[in-house]
Amino acid sequence: MAADRPVVVIGAGSAGCVIVRRVAESGRSVVLLEAGSLNVPESIRSASFFDAMGTPGWMWDGLDAERVPGQEKRLYARGRGAGGSSAVNAMLAVVGEPDDYDRWERDHGCDGWSWRDVADIFAALPIPLREVRPARLAGAVGEAWARSGRTGSLEAARLTQDATGRRASAFDVYVSPVRERVDVRGDQTVDRVVIDDGRVRGVVMPDGTSIETDVVVMAAGAIHTPMILQRSKLANPFVGRGLQDHPSAPFTIAWGDPADPTREAVTGIVRTSSGAAVNDLQILPIEHLGREAAGLATLNAALMNPWSRGSIVDGQIRFGLLSDERDIAALTTGVRIVRDLLAGDPIRSLATGVFIDDIGTSIDQLGDDDDAIAAWLARRTGDYVHAAGTCAMGRRGESVVDPQGRSWDAAGLWIADASVMPRLPRANTHLPTLMVAEKISRPLVASLAG
Repeated sequence: MAADRPVVVIGAGSAGCVIVRRVAESGRSVVLLEAGSLNVPESIRSASFFDAMGTPGWMWDGLDAERVPGQEKRLYARGRGAGGSSAVNAMLAVVGEPDDYDRWERDHGCDGWSWRDVADIFAALPIPLREVRPARLAGAVGEAWARSGRTGSLEAARLTQDATGRRASAFDVYVSPVRERVDVRGDQTVDRVVIDDGRVRGVVMPDGTSIETDVVVMAAGAIHTPMILQRSKLANPFVGRGLQDHPSAPFTIAWGDPADPTREAVTGIVRTSSGAAVNDLQILPIEHLGREAAGLATLNAALMNPWSRGSIVDGQIRFGLLSDERDIAALTTGVRIVRDLLAGDPIRSLATGVFIDDIGTSIDQLGDDDDAIAAWLARRTGDYVHAAGTCAMGRRGESVVDPQGRSWDAAGLWIADASVMPRLPRANTHLPTLMVAEKISRPLVASLAG
Protein backbone atom coordinates (compact mmCIF):
# COMPACT_ATOMS: atom_id res chain seq x y z
CA MET A 1 0.00 0.00 0.00
CA ALA A 2 1.12 3.54 -0.77
CA ALA A 3 2.23 5.37 2.38
CA ASP A 4 1.74 8.74 0.66
CA ARG A 5 -1.99 8.13 0.37
CA PRO A 6 -4.13 8.74 3.43
CA VAL A 7 -6.26 6.20 5.19
CA VAL A 8 -9.85 7.35 4.69
CA VAL A 9 -12.29 6.78 7.55
CA ILE A 10 -15.97 7.25 6.74
CA GLY A 11 -18.01 8.40 9.72
CA ALA A 12 -17.08 10.30 12.89
CA GLY A 13 -19.26 8.26 15.23
CA SER A 14 -18.12 5.93 17.98
CA ALA A 15 -16.16 3.58 15.72
CA GLY A 16 -14.68 6.14 13.37
CA CYS A 17 -13.30 8.24 16.20
CA VAL A 18 -11.49 5.23 17.66
CA ILE A 19 -9.98 4.28 14.30
CA VAL A 20 -8.82 7.81 13.54
CA ARG A 21 -7.10 8.09 16.90
CA ARG A 22 -5.23 4.81 16.52
CA VAL A 23 -4.20 5.49 12.91
CA ALA A 24 -3.03 9.00 13.81
CA GLU A 25 -0.95 7.60 16.67
CA SER A 26 0.73 5.25 14.19
CA GLY A 27 2.00 8.22 12.19
CA ARG A 28 0.01 7.44 9.03
CA SER A 29 -1.94 10.30 7.47
CA VAL A 30 -5.68 9.94 7.88
CA VAL A 31 -8.76 11.70 6.54
CA LEU A 32 -12.00 11.57 8.53
CA LEU A 33 -15.17 12.23 6.54
CA GLU A 34 -18.28 13.16 8.53
CA ALA A 35 -21.66 13.89 6.99
CA GLY A 36 -22.65 16.33 9.72
CA SER A 37 -21.27 19.37 11.47
CA LEU A 38 -18.02 19.58 13.43
CA ASN A 39 -19.19 22.64 15.37
CA VAL A 40 -20.63 21.23 18.58
CA PRO A 41 -23.31 23.42 20.19
CA GLU A 42 -23.77 23.59 23.95
CA SER A 43 -27.06 21.67 23.78
CA ILE A 44 -25.11 18.52 22.84
CA ARG A 45 -23.35 18.69 26.23
CA SER A 46 -26.63 18.78 28.17
CA ALA A 47 -27.28 16.25 30.91
CA SER A 48 -30.56 15.48 29.11
CA PHE A 49 -30.16 13.53 25.89
CA PHE A 50 -33.45 15.02 24.68
CA ASP A 51 -31.68 18.39 24.39
CA ALA A 52 -29.03 16.76 22.23
CA MET A 53 -31.53 14.92 20.04
CA GLY A 54 -33.50 18.11 19.57
CA THR A 55 -30.50 20.11 18.34
CA PRO A 56 -31.22 21.16 14.73
CA GLY A 57 -29.08 19.33 12.19
CA TRP A 58 -27.71 16.72 14.58
CA MET A 59 -30.05 13.90 13.57
CA TRP A 60 -30.37 12.27 10.16
CA ASP A 61 -33.49 13.18 8.21
CA GLY A 62 -35.34 10.76 5.97
CA LEU A 63 -34.29 7.47 7.57
CA ASP A 64 -37.74 5.94 7.64
CA ALA A 65 -37.79 2.35 8.84
CA GLU A 66 -40.28 -0.43 9.42
CA ARG A 67 -39.82 -1.87 12.91
CA VAL A 68 -42.34 -4.72 13.09
CA PRO A 69 -43.61 -6.22 9.81
CA GLY A 70 -46.84 -4.44 8.96
CA GLN A 71 -46.15 -1.34 11.04
CA GLU A 72 -46.10 2.02 9.32
CA LYS A 73 -42.60 3.28 8.61
CA ARG A 74 -41.35 6.13 10.77
CA LEU A 75 -38.13 8.01 11.38
CA TYR A 76 -35.21 6.01 12.77
CA ALA A 77 -33.04 8.16 15.02
CA ARG A 78 -29.36 8.38 14.06
CA GLY A 79 -26.86 11.00 15.18
CA ARG A 80 -25.20 13.17 12.53
CA GLY A 81 -22.15 15.27 13.36
CA ALA A 82 -18.96 15.04 15.39
CA GLY A 83 -19.38 11.98 17.59
CA GLY A 84 -22.26 10.52 15.60
CA SER A 85 -24.84 8.85 17.80
CA SER A 86 -22.47 9.13 20.78
CA ALA A 87 -23.27 12.86 20.66
CA VAL A 88 -27.03 12.37 21.01
CA ASN A 89 -27.61 9.00 22.69
CA ALA A 90 -28.89 8.35 26.22
CA MET A 91 -25.25 7.94 27.38
CA LEU A 92 -25.86 4.55 29.03
CA ALA A 93 -22.66 2.57 29.54
CA VAL A 94 -23.41 -1.16 29.46
CA VAL A 95 -21.02 -3.97 28.47
CA GLY A 96 -23.33 -6.98 28.16
CA GLU A 97 -22.89 -10.58 29.24
CA PRO A 98 -19.69 -12.61 28.78
CA ASP A 99 -21.60 -15.16 26.73
CA ASP A 100 -22.55 -12.45 24.23
CA TYR A 101 -18.95 -12.42 23.06
CA ASP A 102 -18.26 -16.10 23.64
CA ARG A 103 -21.02 -16.92 21.16
CA TRP A 104 -19.53 -14.57 18.56
CA GLU A 105 -16.58 -16.93 18.56
CA ARG A 106 -18.49 -20.15 19.22
CA ASP A 107 -21.49 -19.72 16.93
CA HIS A 108 -20.30 -17.31 14.25
CA GLY A 109 -16.67 -18.22 13.64
CA CYS A 110 -15.25 -14.99 15.04
CA ASP A 111 -11.99 -16.35 16.41
CA GLY A 112 -10.41 -14.07 18.99
CA TRP A 113 -13.67 -12.40 20.04
CA SER A 114 -14.53 -14.38 23.17
CA TRP A 115 -15.06 -12.61 26.47
CA ARG A 116 -11.55 -13.67 27.44
CA ASP A 117 -10.26 -11.73 24.43
CA VAL A 118 -12.31 -8.55 24.81
CA ALA A 119 -12.71 -8.03 28.57
CA ASP A 120 -9.45 -6.11 28.89
CA ILE A 121 -10.38 -3.90 25.94
CA PHE A 122 -13.61 -2.90 27.66
CA ALA A 123 -11.71 -2.23 30.89
CA ALA A 124 -9.23 0.05 29.11
CA LEU A 125 -11.74 2.22 27.22
CA PRO A 126 -10.84 5.87 27.93
CA ILE A 127 -14.43 7.11 27.99
CA PRO A 128 -15.24 8.78 31.34
CA LEU A 129 -18.13 7.19 33.21
CA ARG A 130 -20.25 8.86 35.87
CA GLU A 131 -22.68 7.00 38.11
CA VAL A 132 -25.85 8.97 38.73
CA ARG A 133 -28.30 8.77 41.60
CA PRO A 134 -31.67 7.21 40.68
CA ALA A 135 -34.27 9.95 40.29
CA ARG A 136 -38.03 9.77 40.92
CA LEU A 137 -39.16 7.07 38.48
CA ALA A 138 -36.01 4.98 38.77
CA GLY A 139 -36.21 5.16 42.56
CA ALA A 140 -39.86 4.10 42.48
CA VAL A 141 -39.04 1.22 40.14
CA GLY A 142 -36.28 0.13 42.50
CA GLU A 143 -38.65 0.17 45.46
CA ALA A 144 -41.37 -1.66 43.55
CA TRP A 145 -38.83 -4.22 42.37
CA ALA A 146 -37.68 -4.87 45.93
CA ARG A 147 -41.30 -5.36 47.02
CA SER A 148 -41.93 -7.79 44.14
CA GLY A 149 -39.56 -10.41 45.51
CA ARG A 150 -37.90 -10.83 42.13
CA THR A 151 -34.19 -11.50 41.95
CA GLY A 152 -31.86 -8.62 41.18
CA SER A 153 -32.33 -4.94 41.82
CA LEU A 154 -32.28 -1.54 40.20
CA GLU A 155 -28.76 -0.49 39.17
CA ALA A 156 -27.72 3.16 39.21
CA ALA A 157 -27.01 4.19 35.64
CA ARG A 158 -23.44 4.74 34.50
CA LEU A 159 -23.36 7.47 31.89
CA THR A 160 -20.69 8.64 29.46
CA GLN A 161 -20.28 11.97 31.19
CA ASP A 162 -17.39 13.83 32.73
CA ALA A 163 -17.27 14.60 36.45
CA THR A 164 -19.37 17.74 35.95
CA GLY A 165 -22.19 15.86 34.22
CA ARG A 166 -21.41 17.00 30.68
CA ARG A 167 -21.60 14.51 27.81
CA ALA A 168 -18.30 13.02 26.67
CA SER A 169 -18.73 11.90 23.07
CA ALA A 170 -16.34 9.64 21.19
CA PHE A 171 -15.15 12.68 19.23
CA ASP A 172 -14.33 14.53 22.46
CA VAL A 173 -12.35 11.64 23.89
CA TYR A 174 -10.62 10.18 20.84
CA VAL A 175 -10.32 12.83 18.13
CA SER A 176 -10.01 16.16 19.92
CA PRO A 177 -6.60 15.33 21.48
CA VAL A 178 -5.13 14.55 18.02
CA ARG A 179 -7.18 17.01 15.96
CA GLU A 180 -4.11 18.81 14.60
CA ARG A 181 -2.80 15.53 13.18
CA VAL A 182 -6.03 14.54 11.42
CA ASP A 183 -7.67 15.93 8.29
CA VAL A 184 -11.25 16.13 9.57
CA ARG A 185 -13.86 17.15 7.00
CA GLY A 186 -17.36 17.94 8.18
CA ASP A 187 -20.56 18.23 6.13
CA GLN A 188 -19.04 15.67 3.77
CA THR A 189 -21.20 12.75 2.72
CA VAL A 190 -19.84 9.82 0.73
CA ASP A 191 -21.57 8.34 -2.28
CA ARG A 192 -19.47 5.24 -2.79
CA VAL A 193 -16.14 3.51 -2.38
CA VAL A 194 -14.29 2.91 -5.65
CA ILE A 195 -13.50 -0.79 -5.97
CA ASP A 196 -11.64 -1.98 -9.05
CA ASP A 197 -10.26 -5.44 -9.72
CA GLY A 198 -10.93 -6.52 -6.14
CA ARG A 199 -9.10 -3.58 -4.56
CA VAL A 200 -10.04 -0.22 -3.03
CA ARG A 201 -9.01 2.74 -5.19
CA GLY A 202 -10.71 5.68 -3.48
CA VAL A 203 -13.96 7.27 -2.38
CA VAL A 204 -16.36 9.44 -4.37
CA MET A 205 -18.62 12.18 -3.01
CA PRO A 206 -22.11 12.99 -4.31
CA ASP A 207 -20.73 15.99 -6.24
CA GLY A 208 -18.23 13.77 -8.07
CA THR A 209 -15.13 14.86 -6.19
CA SER A 210 -12.94 12.03 -4.98
CA ILE A 211 -10.04 11.02 -2.76
CA GLU A 212 -7.54 8.45 -3.96
CA THR A 213 -6.61 5.87 -1.35
CA ASP A 214 -5.91 2.19 -1.00
CA VAL A 215 -7.30 1.90 2.54
CA VAL A 216 -10.88 2.75 3.48
CA VAL A 217 -12.36 2.07 6.91
CA MET A 218 -16.14 2.04 6.99
CA ALA A 219 -17.47 3.48 10.24
CA ALA A 220 -20.73 5.00 9.06
CA GLY A 221 -22.83 2.76 11.29
CA ALA A 222 -25.07 -0.22 10.71
CA ILE A 223 -27.49 1.79 8.56
CA HIS A 224 -25.20 3.84 6.33
CA THR A 225 -22.24 1.47 6.00
CA PRO A 226 -24.26 -1.15 4.06
CA MET A 227 -25.99 1.57 2.04
CA ILE A 228 -22.65 2.97 0.91
CA LEU A 229 -21.27 -0.49 0.13
CA GLN A 230 -24.37 -1.42 -1.85
CA ARG A 231 -23.92 1.73 -3.93
CA SER A 232 -20.26 0.71 -4.30
CA LYS A 233 -21.35 -2.62 -5.83
CA LEU A 234 -19.33 -4.63 -3.33
CA ALA A 235 -19.71 -8.19 -4.54
CA ASN A 236 -20.98 -9.73 -1.32
CA PRO A 237 -24.58 -10.93 -0.93
CA PHE A 238 -24.52 -10.53 2.86
CA VAL A 239 -24.20 -6.73 2.82
CA GLY A 240 -27.38 -5.34 4.37
CA ARG A 241 -28.57 -8.67 5.72
CA GLY A 242 -28.81 -9.61 9.40
CA LEU A 243 -30.13 -6.25 10.66
CA GLN A 244 -30.99 -6.28 14.36
CA ASP A 245 -32.17 -3.92 17.08
CA HIS A 246 -33.43 -4.40 20.63
CA PRO A 247 -37.25 -4.32 20.52
CA SER A 248 -38.82 -2.14 23.19
CA ALA A 249 -42.35 -1.94 24.58
CA PRO A 250 -43.05 1.51 26.11
CA PHE A 251 -45.59 2.47 28.76
CA THR A 252 -46.22 6.21 29.22
CA ILE A 253 -46.59 7.70 32.70
CA ALA A 254 -48.14 11.10 33.45
CA TRP A 255 -46.76 12.95 36.46
CA GLY A 256 -48.72 15.43 38.52
CA ASP A 257 -45.44 17.22 39.20
CA PRO A 258 -43.21 17.51 36.09
CA ALA A 259 -39.59 16.43 36.25
CA ASP A 260 -36.69 18.79 35.59
CA PRO A 261 -36.17 18.40 31.81
CA THR A 262 -32.60 19.68 31.99
CA ARG A 263 -31.45 16.75 34.13
CA GLU A 264 -30.56 13.18 33.17
CA ALA A 265 -33.49 11.30 31.66
CA VAL A 266 -32.00 7.88 32.47
CA THR A 267 -30.79 7.30 36.02
CA GLY A 268 -31.22 3.56 36.59
CA ILE A 269 -31.90 0.23 34.89
CA VAL A 270 -33.02 -3.25 35.89
CA ARG A 271 -31.60 -6.30 34.15
CA THR A 272 -33.65 -9.45 34.53
CA SER A 273 -34.58 -12.66 32.74
CA SER A 274 -37.65 -13.79 30.84
CA GLY A 275 -36.62 -17.36 31.59
CA ALA A 276 -35.20 -17.84 28.10
CA ALA A 277 -31.70 -16.43 28.79
CA VAL A 278 -29.73 -14.66 31.50
CA ASN A 279 -30.53 -10.93 31.68
CA ASP A 280 -32.35 -10.96 28.36
CA LEU A 281 -34.70 -8.18 29.51
CA GLN A 282 -33.91 -4.58 30.40
CA ILE A 283 -36.43 -2.52 32.34
CA LEU A 284 -35.64 1.11 31.55
CA PRO A 285 -37.23 4.07 33.35
CA ILE A 286 -37.00 7.37 31.45
CA GLU A 287 -37.65 10.21 33.89
CA HIS A 288 -38.98 12.77 31.40
CA LEU A 289 -39.42 13.17 27.65
CA GLY A 290 -37.69 16.51 27.23
CA ARG A 291 -38.60 20.15 27.63
CA GLU A 292 -41.88 19.83 25.73
CA ALA A 293 -43.01 16.79 27.74
CA ALA A 294 -41.48 17.12 31.20
CA GLY A 295 -44.73 15.89 32.73
CA LEU A 296 -44.43 12.54 30.96
CA ALA A 297 -42.13 9.59 31.56
CA THR A 298 -41.86 6.09 30.14
CA LEU A 299 -41.13 2.68 31.57
CA ASN A 300 -39.84 0.36 28.88
CA ALA A 301 -39.49 -3.38 28.63
CA ALA A 302 -36.73 -4.15 26.13
CA LEU A 303 -35.62 -7.51 24.80
CA MET A 304 -31.82 -7.55 24.86
CA ASN A 305 -31.31 -11.02 23.36
CA PRO A 306 -33.36 -10.91 20.14
CA TRP A 307 -33.39 -13.58 17.46
CA SER A 308 -35.28 -11.64 14.79
CA ARG A 309 -33.43 -10.26 11.78
CA GLY A 310 -34.19 -7.72 9.12
CA SER A 311 -32.42 -6.16 6.17
CA ILE A 312 -31.44 -3.02 4.30
CA VAL A 313 -31.99 -3.34 0.55
CA ASP A 314 -32.09 -0.48 -1.96
CA GLY A 315 -32.37 2.02 0.87
CA GLN A 316 -35.37 0.24 2.43
CA ILE A 317 -34.83 -0.38 6.16
CA ARG A 318 -36.84 -3.26 7.59
CA PHE A 319 -35.87 -4.43 11.06
CA GLY A 320 -38.17 -7.43 11.20
CA LEU A 321 -38.62 -7.00 14.96
CA LEU A 322 -40.67 -9.80 16.57
CA SER A 323 -40.52 -11.87 13.39
CA ASP A 324 -39.17 -14.73 15.52
CA GLU A 325 -41.74 -16.26 17.89
CA ARG A 326 -39.12 -16.56 20.62
CA ASP A 327 -38.88 -12.79 20.76
CA ILE A 328 -42.64 -12.37 21.15
CA ALA A 329 -42.69 -14.84 24.05
CA ALA A 330 -39.77 -13.21 25.86
CA LEU A 331 -40.99 -9.64 25.39
CA THR A 332 -44.48 -10.67 26.53
CA THR A 333 -42.88 -11.70 29.81
CA GLY A 334 -41.23 -8.29 29.99
CA VAL A 335 -44.58 -6.57 29.44
CA ARG A 336 -46.12 -8.53 32.29
CA ILE A 337 -43.24 -7.57 34.59
CA VAL A 338 -43.58 -3.87 33.78
CA ARG A 339 -47.35 -3.94 34.11
CA ASP A 340 -47.02 -5.46 37.58
CA LEU A 341 -44.57 -2.73 38.59
CA LEU A 342 -46.92 -0.03 37.32
CA ALA A 343 -49.97 -1.51 39.02
CA GLY A 344 -48.73 -1.00 42.57
CA ASP A 345 -47.09 1.55 44.80
CA PRO A 346 -45.05 3.61 44.82
CA ILE A 347 -45.45 4.24 41.08
CA ARG A 348 -49.24 4.19 41.02
CA SER A 349 -49.48 6.75 43.83
CA LEU A 350 -47.02 9.09 42.08
CA ALA A 351 -48.62 8.92 38.63
CA THR A 352 -51.81 10.59 37.45
CA GLY A 353 -52.14 8.08 34.63
CA VAL A 354 -50.43 5.20 32.84
CA PHE A 355 -51.04 4.75 29.11
CA ILE A 356 -50.32 2.16 26.43
CA ASP A 357 -50.37 4.43 23.36
CA ASP A 358 -50.06 8.02 22.20
CA ILE A 359 -53.78 8.80 22.47
CA GLY A 360 -54.14 8.16 26.18
CA THR A 361 -55.51 4.62 26.31
CA SER A 362 -55.26 3.44 29.91
CA ILE A 363 -53.08 0.51 30.82
CA ASP A 364 -56.26 -1.05 32.22
CA GLN A 365 -57.36 -1.62 28.62
CA LEU A 366 -54.44 -3.93 27.88
CA GLY A 367 -55.70 -7.50 27.83
CA ASP A 368 -54.14 -10.09 30.08
CA ASP A 369 -53.83 -13.09 27.76
CA ASP A 370 -50.82 -13.74 25.54
CA ASP A 371 -52.72 -13.07 22.31
CA ALA A 372 -53.87 -9.64 23.48
CA ILE A 373 -50.36 -8.67 24.55
CA ALA A 374 -48.89 -9.98 21.28
CA ALA A 375 -51.41 -7.91 19.29
CA TRP A 376 -50.47 -4.81 21.29
CA LEU A 377 -46.77 -5.51 20.77
CA ALA A 378 -47.31 -5.80 17.02
CA ARG A 379 -48.73 -2.26 17.05
CA ARG A 380 -46.53 -0.57 19.65
CA THR A 381 -43.11 -2.22 19.69
CA GLY A 382 -40.34 0.20 18.89
CA ASP A 383 -36.58 0.06 18.70
CA TYR A 384 -33.74 0.96 21.06
CA VAL A 385 -31.80 2.72 18.28
CA HIS A 386 -29.19 -0.05 18.49
CA ALA A 387 -28.87 -1.07 14.84
CA ALA A 388 -26.25 -3.75 14.22
CA GLY A 389 -25.32 -6.76 12.14
CA THR A 390 -25.63 -5.56 8.54
CA CYS A 391 -22.02 -6.31 7.53
CA ALA A 392 -21.31 -9.13 9.93
CA MET A 393 -17.91 -10.64 10.54
CA GLY A 394 -17.45 -14.38 10.52
CA ARG A 395 -16.54 -17.26 8.24
CA ARG A 396 -15.83 -16.86 4.53
CA GLY A 397 -18.98 -17.44 2.53
CA GLU A 398 -21.18 -16.53 5.52
CA SER A 399 -20.19 -12.94 6.25
CA VAL A 400 -18.96 -9.61 4.89
CA VAL A 401 -15.66 -9.30 6.78
CA ASP A 402 -13.24 -11.66 8.45
CA PRO A 403 -12.72 -11.62 12.24
CA GLN A 404 -10.13 -8.86 11.84
CA GLY A 405 -12.58 -6.54 10.07
CA ARG A 406 -11.16 -7.01 6.56
CA SER A 407 -13.49 -7.33 3.60
CA TRP A 408 -13.53 -10.79 2.06
CA ASP A 409 -14.04 -9.21 -1.36
CA ALA A 410 -12.04 -5.98 -1.64
CA ALA A 411 -8.43 -5.56 -0.52
CA GLY A 412 -7.95 -2.42 1.53
CA LEU A 413 -11.57 -2.27 2.69
CA TRP A 414 -12.14 -2.54 6.43
CA ILE A 415 -15.31 -2.25 8.50
CA ALA A 416 -15.09 -1.32 12.18
CA ASP A 417 -18.56 -0.29 13.38
CA ALA A 418 -21.62 -2.04 14.85
CA SER A 419 -22.51 -3.45 11.45
CA VAL A 420 -19.86 -6.17 11.97
CA MET A 421 -21.48 -7.52 15.14
CA PRO A 422 -22.72 -11.00 14.22
CA ARG A 423 -25.35 -10.75 16.93
CA LEU A 424 -26.40 -7.97 19.28
CA PRO A 425 -24.96 -8.14 22.79
CA ARG A 426 -27.24 -7.72 25.79
CA ALA A 427 -26.13 -4.12 26.08
CA ASN A 428 -26.73 -0.62 24.86
CA THR A 429 -24.34 -0.56 21.95
CA HIS A 430 -22.06 2.45 22.49
CA LEU A 431 -19.44 0.71 24.65
CA PRO A 432 -19.51 -2.52 22.60
CA THR A 433 -18.98 -0.47 19.43
CA LEU A 434 -15.97 1.27 20.96
CA MET A 435 -14.59 -2.14 21.91
CA VAL A 436 -15.11 -3.48 18.38
CA ALA A 437 -13.30 -0.52 16.85
CA GLU A 438 -10.44 -0.73 19.33
CA LYS A 439 -9.98 -4.42 18.55
CA ILE A 440 -10.12 -3.97 14.77
CA SER A 441 -7.72 -1.02 14.96
CA ARG A 442 -4.93 -3.37 16.04
CA PRO A 443 -4.64 -5.47 12.86
CA LEU A 444 -5.44 -2.38 10.80
CA VAL A 445 -2.54 -0.39 12.24
CA ALA A 446 -0.26 -3.43 11.98
CA SER A 447 -1.12 -3.73 8.28
CA LEU A 448 -0.24 -0.08 7.69
CA ALA A 449 3.24 -0.69 9.04
CA GLY A 450 3.76 -3.78 6.92
